[in-house]
Amino acid sequence: MVADNKNIVRQKNEPLTQPMKNVLRLVFASIIFLICLPSPAQAQKGEIKGKIIDNASKKPLPYATVAVYRAQDTTLVTFRVSDDKGLFKTPGLPLQVPLRVVVSMTGFGVYRKELTLSPTETVADLGEVIMGESAKMLSEVLVTAEVPPIVVRKDTLEFNAASFKTLPTALVEDLLKKLPGVAVDNAGNISVNGKAVNKILVDGKEFFGDDPKVASRNLPADVIEKVQVMNDPDALRRNPDMPANDIPQVINLKFKKGIKKGAFGKIYAGAGQPGRYEGGGILNIFKDTMQVSVLGYSNNLNRPGFGFEDISRIGGFNRSGINSMMIRSDGGFALNDISFGGTQEGIQQSSGGGANFNTILHKKIKLNLLYFFGNINADLNQLTNSNQVLPNQTLNTRRTRDQTSQNFNHKIGGRLDWQLSELTKITITPSVTWAASDSRQNARTLTTEEPDELINQSDNDQRMDNGVSGFSTNLALDQLFKKKGRQFNIYGNYSLNTTLNNQYNNAINTFYRPQPFTSLLNQLRENDQSNLFIQNSLNFTEPLTKNISAVLRVNSRYFNDHNILNTYNAASDLAVYDIPVPELSDFIKRQGWRNGITTGLRWRIKELSINPGLEFNSIAIQNQFQKSPQLNQNFAYIRPALSISWKEFYASYNTYVEEPFARYLQPVIDNTNPLFIQYGNPTLQPSVDNRFYLSYRKYDTKRLLNYNVYLNGGNSKNGIVQERTLNSEGVQTARPVNADGIWQVSTYGSVMKDYKFNDKNQFSIGTNFRVSYNKNLVLLNNLKSDAVTWGLYPSIEGRMNLDNKIELTQNYSISGQRSTYEKNTFDNRHFITRNWRSEIIIRLPRKLVWESQLDYRYNSNTVPGVQKSFYRINAAVTYLFLKNDRGQLKFAIYDLLNQNISNYRLIRENMIEDYQTTVLNRYGLVSFTYNIRNFGGKVGGTNSMFRF
Repeated sequence: MVADNKNIVRQKNEPLTQPMKNVLRLVFASIIFLICLPSPAQAQKGEIKGKIIDNASKKPLPYATVAVYRAQDTTLVTFRVSDDKGLFKTPGLPLQVPLRVVVSMTGFGVYRKELTLSPTETVADLGEVIMGESAKMLSEVLVTAEVPPIVVRKDTLEFNAASFKTLPTALVEDLLKKLPGVAVDNAGNISVNGKAVNKILVDGKEFFGDDPKVASRNLPADVIEKVQVMNDPDALRRNPDMPANDIPQVINLKFKKGIKKGAFGKIYAGAGQPGRYEGGGILNIFKDTMQVSVLGYSNNLNRPGFGFEDISRIGGFNRSGINSMMIRSDGGFALNDISFGGTQEGIQQSSGGGANFNTILHKKIKLNLLYFFGNINADLNQLTNSNQVLPNQTLNTRRTRDQTSQNFNHKIGGRLDWQLSELTKITITPSVTWAASDSRQNARTLTTEEPDELINQSDNDQRMDNGVSGFSTNLALDQLFKKKGRQFNIYGNYSLNTTLNNQYNNAINTFYRPQPFTSLLNQLRENDQSNLFIQNSLNFTEPLTKNISAVLRVNSRYFNDHNILNTYNAASDLAVYDIPVPELSDFIKRQGWRNGITTGLRWRIKELSINPGLEFNSIAIQNQFQKSPQLNQNFAYIRPALSISWKEFYASYNTYVEEPFARYLQPVIDNTNPLFIQYGNPTLQPSVDNRFYLSYRKYDTKRLLNYNVYLNGGNSKNGIVQERTLNSEGVQTARPVNADGIWQVSTYGSVMKDYKFNDKNQFSIGTNFRVSYNKNLVLLNNLKSDAVTWGLYPSIEGRMNLDNKIELTQNYSISGQRSTYEKNTFDNRHFITRNWRSEIIIRLPRKLVWESQLDYRYNSNTVPGVQKSFYRINAAVTYLFLKNDRGQLKFAIYDLLNQNISNYRLIRENMIEDYQTTVLNRYGLVSFTYNIRNFGGKVGGTNSMFRF
């Protein structure tokens, strides 16, 4: 007999209803209608062309600005920049409208010509436009209305913000999207002519750190006078041989006069049924060189209180430095081991708050301080089904668990940047963390052998209490020299962490072979760990010739890990754990040194860069056990490395050595799950991974085409795999062992094409694919087999934006996996999952925003009790009001069809596993959001924080 799980995971019908079909027909009809809409550009047929010549040299003049205005009111119609041959062409001009052509370039006089295009003469060829040098500055020659939209000043591109019209509520990001050659993706990442922007300055100074999205997604566009783009001088100073395509870009925003202080952020609150709520606020205040961020939030909607960008940018975490990051596919995330909500499975209530302070003590010292507190309470209800095929039997293990948990964490951190001189900089980033968590869980497990024979079952009540405290700091010294290309760097990472874990298990286990019998487990497992880590790295680069530099790196790492494990049984019928279990208790102390020296060359020939290297490594580890002899391990390695870059192509080869985790060495078994026993292996050796990487990426600015291809992978020597046994009672054991011949290879490619019409309408279509290959080893009951798993993940996406009034996004993806085994030792496994997402946003009439999102997921083959497919529809309407639409009143319905689930499938070793988790279903929510935009100066009406 098999326990009934219908109270654990709710089952739902799959058939597509007629209303659902009507919705799909409406969506597809909308797509066809929007694609067929005529573009305003179709009515514009005029064109002006010519060739710009330097009067002195008689050579073509590249990068001159050609702007076309309406002659009557000097309204900018369009503009172009001459190419390398001095040629220009300005298509899409109105007919029978007086136009003025203005050609300008720094250091040259201004060329003007007025003309009118007609239906009979749609093309005006200006021939050779002769430009003579001018002794006066460009601004003195041009009238204000004719300031060119773009000016080239040596290595700097300068855009006149007034030439690119944006909405009154637009942010800098909206302005950047309108600049030629500038691309902003959905995540807010900025690139100029295919080169990534890694920093945005404001009036030449850093704005809330060096993250560009702080400025692009928070500053209003109407306070900007000019946008300047240039190569990052710091990056070139650190690596003068950097390929041109890899040089990061810096954007400098020049404020209009009077903008020196301000504040931005938002406050929001919402409530709905059944019992749902959210609330929070985030505020960033700046004045000259001081910035203060304050935030707080709470909700029970399974999501973070703020988006990742709000926390990292407005919240100031980028100023403090991000050392670790975790992002879930459903939006939850954690930074530096601090959860901001939505990071656990199940239904969650998240709360948190903190502050971030940043200032410049004087011109050479920047100081950052941070405190944050976070709390998550979660209820988890999950079904896991594992099916594995052996030569003579097929086992199915079904596990359901109900769990409640709560987590608290605190973090105090800081960052000090000290620019000792123009060539010397020191950075220190200390942090202190402490956290506590506890959970209560009941897990019920059933193991059956096909067709339907029950082998065992377990009912395991578990309680866990954890406490974590830690201190860490990073130290960096960057020393440049007057000699171009010479540099010296020191980097240190120091940490001390302590974890105290108490795990209580009270389990009743019943076995049905050969005769039914029951075993009981009632124990406390105390697992305390402390980890000391010290790492120092020295790097020196010395240019030998104009094209060749020598590189020397010295690395030293010390680690000292303690793991004390004590197990106690409870007295009969008492919850007092005072009976020691020596065979399940032990102590391990693991310490060692890992030292390395790397020598290499950096060879640059025009756009070709070759960097060969050789690394010498030594590892000395001392393992001490309470009940076993001391085990010393000494290893030495010689590892080659090579990287090659040429234009948009990059290739690299590296070798990595990693010692096994301390928990893998613990000789005491882990019996907390009596149906799955885990052993340690003190004799494990470090793994040696050989890795390669190939990539090619390019952004075609003329055709607005972005494509990216990469291939990476490698193999492992002494990789760690699990050696398993499965007895007749259905009990599995696992022990980590070293193995060779493990391979991982993946390739990815993407192409995205943008079509822009009149700077108002845009259509983008693209596709991407990923293929993965994994070769692993399955060791089960003395059977040994290679397991080869292929994964195929293609997708296609289309996006449309019509004058920011209608936005439509369509995405369809397939993911499939297939696993094969050597000599048919195990049965081959495979599955296919399909995902479709459709999203539409309509901003009509002006004060209303309509949003709808449809998600569909289908799994080709699931086990009984796990839902195969589902639809999820979210819909919302937002009313904009108050000054510059700062107020937003939103009415939303989540999961309109009440079908939302969380499930996924994966292939592991000889098993195929299904996971299904209870999540939030249908609810309604009414929320209010107020966006704070307060900037000093009387510009564009954005200078009042609470103006209604």
